[in-house]
Amino acid sequence: MTKPHLTRAVPALLALALSISHAAENKFMDNDTPASPSSPSPISGAQSFALTDEQRTAFAAKAEAGDTESAFRLSQYYGFLHQDYAQQRHWLSIAAKGGHAVAQHNLAYQLYMKDQDLEGAAHWASESLKNGSSNAGDLLKEIEAARSAAARKPRP
Repeated sequence: MTKPHLTRAVPALLALALSISHAAENKFMDNDTPASPSSPSPISGAQSFALTDEQRTAFAAKAEAGDTESAFRLSQYYGFLHQDYAQQRHWLSIAAKGGHAVAQHNLAYQLYMKDQDLEGAAHWASESLKNGSSNAGDLLKEIEAARSAAARKPRP
């Protein structure tokens, strides 16, 4: 029996963990500034995704010019800070289409868990796996199992 509050919390926590992991791999935590042990104050939770109006405008221009990291950063900003999921999905899709492996994984997860779009989810999980996401293989197996189960169900 799945608890409804866990069903909503788990995808957000997974996306946050993957995003923070991705940022740590690139040695960036906030606003394209390298993470440093001598940072003046710690960054916590959603604050790490905050952007000024100028930064948001600059990231949008870079993302529209093909910078997938900027598009991914905007998806984090809108998803974690503002819970504006239409904007979050818009920027996440741009990053995924540009080949950003973590964005592809996150988009696959959203399509699978929120939209129940197994075809789209399988596509993006496969792309993420091709682009080096170590977590995409497990997600793809789960999606394929769901696709197989759906195919076996008799239609009314």
